[in-house]
Amino acid sequence: MPAVRWLVAVLGLVVAVAATAIATGQRLASTPAGGTDAPAPAAAGPSLRRATSAPPARVVVRYRIERRTTDTATADFIKAVVGALEDRRGWQRAGFDFVLDPRAAYLVVLGEPEEVDRLCRPYDTAGRFSCQNGPVVALNADRWRAATRQWTGDLAAYRLMLVNHEVGHLLGLHHPQPQCPGAGLPAAVMSQQSTELGGCQPNPWPLDWEIKLAADHSHALAPGPDQVFQRPRDPRSPSAADVACKQEGSAPAGRVTLASCPTGPCSSCGSRSSA
Repeated sequence: MPAVRWLVAVLGLVVAVAATAIATGQRLASTPAGGTDAPAPAAAGPSLRRATSAPPARVVVRYRIERRTTDTATADFIKAVVGALEDRRGWQRAGFDFVLDPRAAYLVVLGEPEEVDRLCRPYDTAGRFSCQNGPVVALNADRWRAATRQWTGDLAAYRLMLVNHEVGHLLGLHHPQPQCPGAGLPAAVMSQQSTELGGCQPNPWPLDWEIKLAADHSHALAPGPDQVFQRPRDPRSPSAADVACKQEGSAPAGRVTLASCPTGPCSSCGSRSSA
């Protein structure tokens, strides 16, 4: 009998060990590879995309227009200015929206030479040039009527260029250096096309690189004559050096001479005039 009891005990032990092994195997099969503390895989969700920077906010420029002339040759001035500033080929491409507002601080005005000279002081426009002076864009009526002999395009295109050039100054842009990067290329709208084309083709609209520069929106609007700027480099002429503009030392006190050297550095002081 002792042998029988011993045999029964051994069989019971074998059965218990087998049951334990089976239970352990079932637990291991249901446990993640990371162990009992590893979290269960997350449910599949929407894929994540890298965030992209939003385009810069558009800048609203409220302005008003005054025509201080009475002749029929200038009768369409207001319509022409609005058309230029609302055209998608212009500064709108750089994120500017121009809104007519009779109470606006910014003024685009057409005046006779004497009137423009007064509005442009301390710049010396000498009865010939237009200018941007603080919040005022003053356009010379004689230029509006007949353009200049240096301009080889038509009169309608000249008027577009004149508006876009001087409003470009209002947006903080400067005359490029050089004025013409190569014969046959379109001139930058911020070039002084009224006084020289230098072999470039007349162009009334801002070029792509000018749009990119303006779209930065880092330039102060309506800069005044006391601010000094550097002329931007035309990317098509990488060897051209940036030139800091200076006030003309020989000018009368408080004046900036533009007419005496329209192609020299003093003509680009503050980039406000000589269009």
